[in-house]
Amino acid sequence: MTQENPVIEGVANADRRFERRTDLELTVPIGFGLHRSRRVGVARAEVQREAHLVADAARRAIGTALAAYYRVLHAEQRVALARERQTLADELQRTAAEKVRAGDAARLDLNVAETELSRAESEVLSAEHLVARARVELAVVLGLPSGTGLPVAGDLADRSLLESMSIDTTAGRRPDVLAAESEARVAAAEAALAWTAFLPGLSLRWNHGHEGGEAIERRGVVLSIPLFNHGQGERGQARARRERARVELESRRAAASAEVEGARNGHRAAVGAARQLEARGIPRAFETEAMAQESYRSGKMDLPGVLVVRREALETRREYLDRLLEAALSAIDVAVATGAVR
Repeated sequence: MTQENPVIEGVANADRRFERRTDLELTVPIGFGLHRSRRVGVARAEVQREAHLVADAARRAIGTALAAYYRVLHAEQRVALARERQTLADELQRTAAEKVRAGDAARLDLNVAETELSRAESEVLSAEHLVARARVELAVVLGLPSGTGLPVAGDLADRSLLESMSIDTTAGRRPDVLAAESEARVAAAEAALAWTAFLPGLSLRWNHGHEGGEAIERRGVVLSIPLFNHGQGERGQARARRERARVELESRRAAASAEVEGARNGHRAAVGAARQLEARGIPRAFETEAMAQESYRSGKMDLPGVLVVRREALETRREYLDRLLEAALSAIDVAVATGAVR
């Protein structure tokens, strides 16, 4: 990239019956200091651009892996909630059976309780299916051959991992923005390099041959003058590329700023939604569910009424898990948008 390769040309033949002819020519281009330094500048800018592109790919990959990790946590906690529903349904079925045997309830209550137990068992299997899918997605992101034995620990409500990220990083330091800046520098360096086409070319030349049966050696300097082609096309292409790189850089900066703003607004809304259920909805759901269960045991509420209350409570808890996942994913969006994940 910084120096042209030497050129060796050779011809060997026999002009007469017993006379062999050999001609060798070695040309070594010598780059002028300005031309060479600008080619080095282009190479350095290209290396910086590729490094930023690698960092940008890592930023996006880490964000995808974190999102897959939290989806696994969400799926596993949905399984835990489904199993809790199954446990309560099993207890309710036993209570209904005892009340039917004692004559305190009709056979209808037992049928309703058994139906609820069947639905709860089905929900557990469905939730386990979602866990398996989420683990496969995480394994694929991590490049692992299997997600079955992959240990995944954590709490969906624990935000310490995401809050530890410096999500106040400015969007202007994102790797993709830095790569666009490097691309603009590459274009500028290439434009500067194209102007060196005005400079003449200089080479060292060495010739070895035979003339009249004797070996002849010549040394000299070759100077090429760019009379007709002095980089007109290269300079035009370089100017166009520099303008395109400038427009792409401005576009990337604007897009990064919009992504950060949107991600932060979405994160505030998602966290607020989770905290709303966390502060009021979840405590009331547990309290209402316990009261309904006790009311059925004491005969103050029929079984269909208990199931209605329980389903509302379970739906509230499912919604809470969904809100926690949304809050976690929105925090990841902020970290990715600001370039905090590396």
